[in-house]
Amino acid sequence: MIQRTFRRVARTAVALALGGFTIAAVTGCAPGDEGAAEGGEPGVAVAFPAEPPDGPMPEIGPAPEDYTPTASGSPSTDIWMGTLVREGGALSVPDLGRGTDRDGYDNQPSFLLDGSAILHTAALDRRQTEIMRLSAASGVESGASERLTNTAEASEFSALQIPGQDAFSAIHEIRGKQYLWRYDLSGASLGPIFATAEPVGYHAWANEHIVAMFILGDPPTLQVGDALSGDIQVVAERPGRSIHRIPGTEEISFVRKVSDEEWWIERLDPAAGTTERITLTLPGREDYAWTPEGEIVMGDGGRLYAWSDGSDWIGIADFSDLGVGGITRLAVSPDGSRIAIVANRPGG
Repeated sequence: MIQRTFRRVARTAVALALGGFTIAAVTGCAPGDEGAAEGGEPGVAVAFPAEPPDGPMPEIGPAPEDYTPTASGSPSTDIWMGTLVREGGALSVPDLGRGTDRDGYDNQPSFLLDGSAILHTAALDRRQTEIMRLSAASGVESGASERLTNTAEASEFSALQIPGQDAFSAIHEIRGKQYLWRYDLSGASLGPIFATAEPVGYHAWANEHIVAMFILGDPPTLQVGDALSGDIQVVAERPGRSIHRIPGTEEISFVRKVSDEEWWIERLDPAAGTTERITLTLPGREDYAWTPEGEIVMGDGGRLYAWSDGSDWIGIADFSDLGVGGITRLAVSPDGSRIAIVANRPGG
């Protein structure tokens, strides 16, 4: 078992050069920012540069002839919402219900930092995806998701609220290029965060300005970038798509695919660039989420499992009788009271 002690990135005016990676520290934080670092409500926003700090954005030419928009191959999936209950140390989900219900791609849920809503990706046609907002307490009975982004020639996906900001980041896909982009919470574009990190597939924020990014390639790599300085460093190869901040820390967890049969959830110290194994995933499964108490939840078929330090994977719910199957992505609210689960639509 891993030693569950975590170091925090220092908030000083001095840059830390650790493991060959320079982290420009946050300075001038106003009272209230500390709560954002713990996953609470955003405080005073860290001022990102108006232009990407790692260089000017390259000109984006026509899409390659063999380019296929991400949305064109998207499966038909729904987001289910439920209450995550803890009794005597055991987890359960007694009231799972549909959050979305349509023939199309509704996927990649992530909770806002105050837990009031989730951001998610929707394919509104077979060429383009947009970012939507859905109340964490609502289901399909109370109305559809609210559309946030509305871009004529670009797709957005994998949205996350940026700690300390009334803004979210998402992958901005345009003519075969995929950049990490920033938007305000109304969906208005604020521009690219990095110019040289491309193609970005997935990401997670370690704090208000340090982000881990899954960069597509052969092999794919996990890279850590500083949105203030523009420094970017490769820290791992062959990561999976499920990347998360470990609650209560400024560390990142990710799946490392050692082989086709051996997949580990590992923790990354972004400052030092060091990793440590936590546990094996369920066989062939890479999507998971953390609870604030340190459990990991993961789906397999129509069942939900939980792992905790000192225990193996334990089944905590079976949603098969609801028609839930093929569970993939999951998200848990910052206070641990709500869970969002993505499942395949029958025949989708």
